[in-house]
Amino acid sequence: MFVNTATFEIEKAYEERLVNKRKKDKAQIAEAKGILSFECWRRENKDTVEFVYVSKWESQAAFKAWISRDEHVNEHKEMNKRKKDNEEKEQVKMKKTLRAFELYDSSDN
Repeated sequence: MFVNTATFEIEKAYEERLVNKRKKDKAQIAEAKGILSFECWRRENKDTVEFVYVSKWESQAAFKAWISRDEHVNEHKEMNKRKKDNEEKEQVKMKKTLRAFELYDSSDN
């Protein structure tokens, strides 16, 4: 089993962006081959809000296949292009942190 977490932190004023992202991502991930479960956790801080996606997969290969699909890759390319085109304009800062874990069974030792 493979677990991936993706944490998105943004200023509270822009929380609706994360709410909309979660709706879209939840619908897409439900169709992923090898997905076992998906949850979104929310934490409010003083000036920011965090959404943490926790997804469990049959294998790391299943996760990599999902994350490497054309739709996801093209979405990131388009985001980077928009970010570059709007460099002078005010940007909404969002911090993203990724973590991955493999199941560890101590009885194997």
